[in-house]
Amino acid sequence: MINQTTKPHAKRTTTKRFTAGFVMPFGALAITAILLLGAGSVAAASPPPETSYTLGSIPLLDAIAVNSTDVFAQGVTNCTQIYAVNTTGTMSVYATIPLGANVVCDEGALALVPAVPPCPCECAGALTGSETLYDIVGGYLYAISDGGANVTLVHHFYVNPTVKENLGLTYDQVGLFQHDLIVTTSEGGKVWTYNTTTGNVSLLTQLYTYIGGPVIAPLTFGKFAGDVIIADKRLGEVVAVNPWGNVLNITNWSKPNAVTFPPGPTASGFGPNHLVLFVANYTSGSIEGFPASDMTNFTGQGFLAGGLNQGIASFTAGGTNTAFELQTQKLSFITSFA
Repeated sequence: MINQTTKPHAKRTTTKRFTAGFVMPFGALAITAILLLGAGSVAAASPPPETSYTLGSIPLLDAIAVNSTDVFAQGVTNCTQIYAVNTTGTMSVYATIPLGANVVCDEGALALVPAVPPCPCECAGALTGSETLYDIVGGYLYAISDGGANVTLVHHFYVNPTVKENLGLTYDQVGLFQHDLIVTTSEGGKVWTYNTTTGNVSLLTQLYTYIGGPVIAPLTFGKFAGDVIIADKRLGEVVAVNPWGNVLNITNWSKPNAVTFPPGPTASGFGPNHLVLFVANYTSGSIEGFPASDMTNFTGQGFLAGGLNQGIASFTAGGTNTAFELQTQKLSFITSFA
């Protein structure tokens, strides 16, 4: 069952970015359907109140991904289980990850990779096969296919087992990074690329700071088109990394944990409520979704999710950010669906 909350009006605030510049490249499941109450944010011009939907919850939710049929979710408490919530709100176990007994659960990440075309990307032709869900936890990257039945360990990224990690994962849908997966780790701010066909791994850059979830900017996002956009939680920044490993600040926000680019207000979205923006609420465990109608004033903008009570905000390629939702508790991830 999917529950709905209508959020009251609150004034949006707009903050110009700080000076930008280059820097050196450096388990038990608790299935609930609870409403997260709190004051929301809408434009000062008083559009209709925003509406959010709670699809379900799992303890210490930290990773989500979405396609046309399911929202996939994984938590820290029982990180060996990946769950799927369908468009009617029914939750079930999708896959089980065979983590070793010595692997400590940390904040992992999920990403969907589309089916591969029958010829190089510049060729025309329908995609063949089905998409693959990738999961990274404890530094172990798994490919999950065949409806969750086939789980394969494809690579092990070394992460310090004595340090609590926040791992990030996204797919390069644009192509500047050869359609690789982008893998990030909070310890030292390492950013890798992983080729899902060859298994080749390259260290793109190291930011030497605590970073959160990445996303690839769409081609419409100004001078950052196709770059990796990363939440720098420690420095309170959102930065862009280009294919050469150069880093540029886009905007500033307190403790950003992850970033995404939702579609505009006319998108079909996920399920009957046309959800396009999703957040993982680490505090409550809730999977929360916002409908396409909430995107009316944010076409073409990125979105970030902050840490403990730091809210959700949009940001432009010019560096302006706008509060979208402020009373959020701790958000561990944010993602979107066209």
